[in-house]
Amino acid sequence: MSESTKKWRVAVIGAGTIVKYAHAPGFQRLPNVELVALCDVNEPRAAQLAQELCIPQVFADYQVMLAKVQPDIVVVATPNIFHKPMTEAALQAGAHVLCEKPLALTYADAKALFDQAAEQHRVLTVGTHFRFTPPMRAAKAHVDGGFFGKIYAARSVWMRRNGIPGFGSWFTNRELAGGGSLLDIGVHTLDRALYLMGYPQPMTVSGAAFAELGPRGMGLGGWGSDINRSTAGVRFDVDDMAWAFVRFVNGQVLQFQVSWASHFPEAFHTEIFGTEGGAYVSSRDKLELYTTLNGQEVTVQSPVQEAKVSSYFQLIENFVRHLDGDPSAEIVTRDQALLSVQIVDAIGRSAVEGREVVL
Repeated sequence: MSESTKKWRVAVIGAGTIVKYAHAPGFQRLPNVELVALCDVNEPRAAQLAQELCIPQVFADYQVMLAKVQPDIVVVATPNIFHKPMTEAALQAGAHVLCEKPLALTYADAKALFDQAAEQHRVLTVGTHFRFTPPMRAAKAHVDGGFFGKIYAARSVWMRRNGIPGFGSWFTNRELAGGGSLLDIGVHTLDRALYLMGYPQPMTVSGAAFAELGPRGMGLGGWGSDINRSTAGVRFDVDDMAWAFVRFVNGQVLQFQVSWASHFPEAFHTEIFGTEGGAYVSSRDKLELYTTLNGQEVTVQSPVQEAKVSSYFQLIENFVRHLDGDPSAEIVTRDQALLSVQIVDAIGRSAVEGREVVL
């Protein structure tokens, strides 16, 4: 059977919300993919979800699943601390891997995973899917077409007023999550900016992180596992807001702001500043362009096509097409993923140490 006609057998580790609403439906829409197994330490929850999604096999131990099922593709969608060992095991078992973000909690660990994937000739990628939204695709087309001229600065923001996930679950436990808003939505926010900026090499990073609302039980979201509405006995030792400033070797700069909870209106957008034009890129349906035409300031509402499928489905579809050998299928590459992890790692260190980190 040729790669182009191969039937890919997919196994998923984790039975959380994102598996139910993104991973499983995304793979099941593809004709050359079969979702064959689901694994979670909470086996009753896994069994219930497997029944809902018509997944035939259920496991409580991912090592047993990998040995028995021998899948072609493994999705790792578990608490962050387990991403590295589970990805290592999946690669060792001969599978290609789509890992939820963050790929790893440190740059060294992320690099080790990509080195292992290369040694075993497997494809490893990360689920930073917001680059596939219609406004981002349109903005990238303008970048490639030279509309902005030289991009010298960017600002990327995802500020939630109320959006702490899984209060009292692994999301708010540093031992399991490694961090809060920075590692959760911050990775997405950073990838949007870097994608449009061309992934320049960072030089210095200054970051600050806060936990002012979460420990008081304020700003809770409406989703996530094991939500606890009481603060009694709840562990919250991660950040609920993080800001950063990044300087790049080529002179570009990036301002970065994310929060799970804040006394401020919701915001999710990326701003681009170039020598010939600028842009406001929303998360869903808006791309506004700014330039000067015949000496006059001009604002253009760029047409954005309505998304027919989710950005996550497009990431999954591209991943499978890439495995099928389609050179036009775009995935998050090794260099892109590592650059993002390097910056996030530096933001976290800068916040803890209270100083600028030189890379």
